[in-house]
Amino acid sequence: MALGAYIGHMRGVRAILTVALGTIAAYLVCVQGGDQIVQVINRIWQNSPKLVAFAAGQDPGAVSVFDPLLTTDLQVPLFFRFIFFIALVAISWFFNKRSKWYGGSPAKHEPLAPILGIFSGALTALLWANAAGLFYDEYVNVMGPLGYPVGTVLASLPDVSQFIPSLILVFILVLVLILVFYMPRILTVPEPPKR
Repeated sequence: MALGAYIGHMRGVRAILTVALGTIAAYLVCVQGGDQIVQVINRIWQNSPKLVAFAAGQDPGAVSVFDPLLTTDLQVPLFFRFIFFIALVAISWFFNKRSKWYGGSPAKHEPLAPILGIFSGALTALLWANAAGLFYDEYVNVMGPLGYPVGTVLASLPDVSQFIPSLILVFILVLVLILVFYMPRILTVPEPPKR
C-alpha cells in the first residue's frame, strides 16, 4: 500500500484514476462481487412485477414474484477469474492517458491531486494484494500450496475483504463530490494555449 500511495502522490490522482476504477471493477466482478451481483440481478428480476404493478397504480402485494433468474451456485473457475482480473486491469492501464496540457507537478495545477492520489494508489495496491491473497487461498484449497518464496509471500497477505466494500464506497463518494463541486469549473475552463 505504501508503494501505491507513493506513486499516487507523485503522479496525482488523474494519472492513476483509470487504473483505480478498472481495478475496482475487476475486483468486484472477479474476486468478491460475483455472488452479490447475482443476488442484486435476481432481486431486481424477482421484484419487477411488483414494481410494474406499483407504477400502474395496482396493489404490489397482490402480484406474485418471478423465480430467480440466475442460480447462486454458478461459479466461474479460478483460472478464468484470475485471467479476467488481469485483463481488466491491463485494459484500464492501456486506457490510462494523461492530457497533454497536464504536465509538471500535479500540485501546481490541482492542489488536491497528490492527496487523492495517495488514497487512489493505496486503494489500488490494497485491491491487488487482497485479490492475490484470495486467489491464492482458493488455489491452495484446490491444488495445494506453492513453494517457498512465492507461496510464503502470498500466504502472508492479510484478508481485508470485509473492509473493501466500505473503502470502495468512500472512494466513489469522494469522486462524486469532486465532480459535483468542480463541474462548474470544468465547464467554464478556457481551452489550453496552443504551443
